[in-house]
This record gives sequence, C-alpha cells and structure tokens, in this order.
Amino acid sequence: MSKHVVVIGAGQGGLSAAIHLRLRGFSVLVVHDGPIGGKAAAVEALGYRLDPGPSIVILPKIYRQVFENAGRKIADYLQFDRLDPISRVLFEGEPPLDLPADRDACLQQVKEIAPGDRDPLARLLENLDAVAPHIDASIFRRPYHEPWQMADPHLIATALRFDTRKTYRELVDGMFQSPFLRAFFYGFPSYGGQTYDSKAPGALMIPYYMLQDGVFYPRGGVAAIPEAFARLATELGVEFLPGKAAGLRRSGNRVTHIELESGEIITTDAVVANADRLQVYRWLGRQVNVAPSLSYFTVHWGIRAELKGLAHHTLLIPKAFEKGFEGLYRRREFPNPPIVYLNATPAPAGKTCLFAVVTTPAQERHLDWTRDAGRYRDLIAREISKFGWDIDAERLDFERIQSPDVFAARDGNYRGSLYGPDETARLFGGLFPLRCRDEEIKNLFYCGGSVQPGAGLPMVTLSGKFAAELV
Repeated sequence: MSKHVVVIGAGQGGLSAAIHLRLRGFSVLVVHDGPIGGKAAAVEALGYRLDPGPSIVILPKIYRQVFENAGRKIADYLQFDRLDPISRVLFEGEPPLDLPADRDACLQQVKEIAPGDRDPLARLLENLDAVAPHIDASIFRRPYHEPWQMADPHLIATALRFDTRKTYRELVDGMFQSPFLRAFFYGFPSYGGQTYDSKAPGALMIPYYMLQDGVFYPRGGVAAIPEAFARLATELGVEFLPGKAAGLRRSGNRVTHIELESGEIITTDAVVANADRLQVYRWLGRQVNVAPSLSYFTVHWGIRAELKGLAHHTLLIPKAFEKGFEGLYRRREFPNPPIVYLNATPAPAGKTCLFAVVTTPAQERHLDWTRDAGRYRDLIAREISKFGWDIDAERLDFERIQSPDVFAARDGNYRGSLYGPDETARLFGGLFPLRCRDEEIKNLFYCGGSVQPGAGLPMVTLSGKFAAELV
C-alpha cells in the first residue's frame, strides 16, 4: 500500500508538491480552504477577470519541467505569450520609456538616457551570465538546510562574483550613477522580503531573468498557471478536499492526524504544509516572536473607460523615490512617495482592468491598516494622477483593496507578511529563507513563499518539488 500524504493548501507550492508526490507513488490528498491557486487564483467581478496576486511571470522553464516530469507537453495545458516591451517605465517629469525584450536593444536604450551606465550594466549582465548556471545547479535544485552545505562549489562560485562585504544598495550605487537605474534596481530585494541594506546580491537575478529569458503573460491570465497544475494533479490521481485545517495531532516526533475546523480528522503518514510556516508553528503550540518581512498594499479597479498609454506592466517612479525607500526599508513605513507598479490586463470592451501595487511593511505596531487603508488608496491614486491617469470614482465599476491585514486574516500569512520572517530570522545570516522540513517533527515538510528557495510562482513551484523529495 502506498504511503498517504496530506498537503495543506492548494496554492502553487501545494499543487507542485502534490504532483511530485504522485510521481513518486504516494497517495495524495490536498486539503484547501478557499480557491485552488491561493493568491494566484482568479477573481471574477462584473465581467472582469482579475489577477489579484502574482503578475510578473518569468522562468516558464520551471513550469515546463514539471509537465515533462509527468510525461506531458506543457502546451496542452498552458501557453505563454512573451511581452514586448517588458515594462513601460515613467520617471516623474520624463517621457515614457519602454524596456525592450531584447538585451542589446535595452543596453542601447540605457546608453541614450544614461550614457555612463551603459557599460556598467553590460558588465553586470555578463557577470550574471556566469552566475546563472551556478544558480540552476544549486538553489534551483535543492534546499540548503545545514551550514556545511555552504561549501557547495556552485554557491562559492556565485559569491566570488560579488563583493560580499557590501549591501545590495552599495552594490547598486557602486555600479550606477543615474537615478533612473538606481530606482529601478532598488526595489528588487523586496520581491523576496528583503531590503537594500541586506546582503542580497541574488536579487539582481530577477531583472536578469526578465531581460535574458523574457517576461510572459499566460493565455487566460496568471491564474491559468495553477489551473493547469490542478488539472495535471487531478489527472495523476491527486484528491482535493475543501476544508480548513485547524491543527495537527502528534505522536512523539511525528504528525499522525490533521484536524479540520469541521471536526473531521484525517489520518496521514506525512504532511506537506503549503500554509505559512510560522502559522503552522501556532498549530504546534510553538511561540513565534520574530519581526515579519515585507508585504503589499494593492488596489484593483474596474474602470468604465480605456486608459491610454498603459503597457501590460507599467512602473511609476517619483523624483523623490529615495525618500520612499528610506521610509519603507529603514523605518517600516508606508513609502511616501511610493513607487507604484501598475498591471493592466484584458478587460471588457471600452474598459480598463487596473491593478496597482505598492511594496509595504507587514503588520507593525505603529501601523493601522484598517484605519489608514483609504488614505493609502488615495495616496496611490494621487501618484497615478501625476503621470496622467485619473481614477475617477464616478467611472468605477468596482474597487478591491488588499492590505497586510487581508493576507493575515484570509491567507494565514504571519502578520500579513508574504515572505515569512524578517531577514534577521532567516538562515545563515539572512542569506536563505527558512527550511522546507521541520527541525523537530520528522514527517512535516513545508512549501510556499516563506521557505526555500523563496517567493514568486517559479520559486514556490520549486519549493513544492523540494518538499516532495524530502518526503
């Protein structure tokens, strides 16, 4: 008889774990509270189909490998269109700049707007060309749980490419002089819940993959990714059970049963938790008293008008962007002025579906997200209006706000953080996210954005694979 594994949560990490477990012969039950796909699940509203979570899609090769492992062709489940431009960038007071989906063209563009930064950018990309194979052979292949693993030659080769004495900001400031490039690069550590004061050279890989491998949009929206994974999982024999996990029963150092809020008890041989790792700690009675990492404040608008001049991805950078980053990274404040990311996705004829995202702190004692949500929404709308688009309340079909409070209450994220604890509570001096296996309970494993290899749909897909391999 095959071993029975329960996966808690049907986000992208949980779906990936379920698939990889089935491919290894396990019997798999996915218990999920809410829609399949988690934060990446689509939301339907008045004829609009919203992507309310992840929106920048890179590294499709990671998804493709999962289908190939299952003996399937990804094109039969999921199709991607490469975006060109990668993004439209508007620096306050300057004309729009479209980042082309071509490396040489992008370097030429930088030469035109910031001549002194063209060669440093070329050197950085060449450096990352050398790093990428080592990332593929290490961080994309396995989790790093023990100090002795830091001797991995691939990690050492990666570290030797950077001055590890410098913070991320010092690296960026040492390369680029123009405020445009500094503003563009400063935000990438936050994609993994870190700041520019951390030792986070790995954050440079994000813009590298965007430029080198491309930025994509799945046909049917971002939710098409978890929908394709759920279809594959079902075909492989994974079972899905709607229900909210409420606790874990243990015998010694093993989990034996899952408790649901409905009162149902499920017997299991092992557990993979796609829930936030620190949330699972509470089920186990463990005390959690660490600072959270970063989060997002988002506003989705359905607008009864076509807003001209938006690309699929548009980045709005205020002149005083450094002030905003100082507030966010160093004082854990809502950035003011904020850099606003806009995602414009297909909408009904004559309308606009607009998703505005600002990187923010998570739940902090000095912040009241319920009280101030309207003020932050208005700040974002005013910032957008500086660049020529007015969010007119009389033309709105709907408005949908998500704050760290929403992520905490609805999704179970620790203090509303999307990345687990602050970098000071991560592994090996903050270099790595938390482990994919529990240190005490032998048959409890984790996947998702709070564990290795990190946040973002490609990374949580890998985390599910790691968890299945550890099982």
